[in-house]
Amino acid sequence: MTAVITHRYETAVATGNSYRYDRVVDIAGRKVRVRIERQFCHSYNVAFVDVTNDEKSWTRVVEDLACQWWNTTPAPSKHIDAAAVLGPVADQLLHRAVMILAPAPITPTLSPHVLDAVGALLATTHGYNGERRITPDDIAWASNHGGTLRVIEHNDGSVTFTKAHRDECPLITSSGTQDCDDECAFKHPAEARRWLDQ
Repeated sequence: MTAVITHRYETAVATGNSYRYDRVVDIAGRKVRVRIERQFCHSYNVAFVDVTNDEKSWTRVVEDLACQWWNTTPAPSKHIDAAAVLGPVADQLLHRAVMILAPAPITPTLSPHVLDAVGALLATTHGYNGERRITPDDIAWASNHGGTLRVIEHNDGSVTFTKAHRDECPLITSSGTQDCDDECAFKHPAEARRWLDQ
């Protein structure tokens, strides 16, 4: 899953004993900070990503062992460009954080009632044991002709499948409680083709 990372700010500090890089970003609507600190001694180095929690404090999301990056970074010096050296490590950590924090893709689900209605539509169109394969060409054709497919579940248990109404139609805006205003007109595919050929 990919999520947008919005940069907020960054700081970089270098002294003779250590250098540190902090970056604060937004990931999936959450405030996230990454911090990497490189010191002379291997055991005092840190690399982690935190996210703000509901109590407005930081919660650790990702942590990296110094052995993953310490040997590939230069020894501390006040002349080190901490952002240039530790920025790639921060990018890797943020990528891992995105995989954790990004919302899962939303898969549209149909209620069992709507699935039963699709079965009824198939049965009334192609018989009680009807079967119909819809090809990509069929889907493309249907997408390019008529209105948007709408599924309206009514209070009486019935379901309406329609491509005959525009977005502003009272039938659509009222979820089926009002009638169509008879202003929904889509060209028949043969008419549309003749119009294009002229």
